[in-house]
Amino acid sequence: MAGVKRLACYRAVSGDAVHHVFFATMRFLGPRSISSLLKTALDVVYYGLFSLVVGVFIAAVCLLSVPNLAHEVVRRLNIAGTIGAGEQAMMLIAFGLSLCGYLLITHWTRHVFQTLAEGDAFHPDNTRRLRWIGFGLAGLEIFGYLTRFVAEGVFHLRFEPIYGLRAVTAWFSVLVVFVLAEVFKEGARLRREADLTI
Repeated sequence: MAGVKRLACYRAVSGDAVHHVFFATMRFLGPRSISSLLKTALDVVYYGLFSLVVGVFIAAVCLLSVPNLAHEVVRRLNIAGTIGAGEQAMMLIAFGLSLCGYLLITHWTRHVFQTLAEGDAFHPDNTRRLRWIGFGLAGLEIFGYLTRFVAEGVFHLRFEPIYGLRAVTAWFSVLVVFVLAEVFKEGARLRREADLTI
């Protein structure tokens, strides 16, 4: 019985030691940390989105300027009905605008992670950036509803309805970002008070 207790204690201590070593070796803030790695990943995503936005708008221009291109697109995609060059260009422009929204959100998120990678988590500008991220996410959701309404009403396209978990998750994410903005605002305020006290 005593041996079993010693073994259980040994396992508990070993587990705590592994947990401590894991978080001691893994840095979440500052240079060469998880935040720095995520900042690099966001840079790649940002420039990839930028290239995609440019490509989408070039494709929209080509649809309007190249004869018979719109008909070839409909034929290759095997779309029932006829969608003209103007309609296809409008859909591409709407898609490009939504990508621009994601591009702006990625831009603000990059700046937030830049401050985290520098070890300055409660930078005063992070509150503003997080709020803009929240407004951007909300704007993208509303823009998505409007484009679906126009596509179904004008172009007679059909999409899967948005409701249930998908809609709740999207708006829950918006609320979480605004809550994080207030948390960063409070952290920045406490840091200012600490600096004044010193």
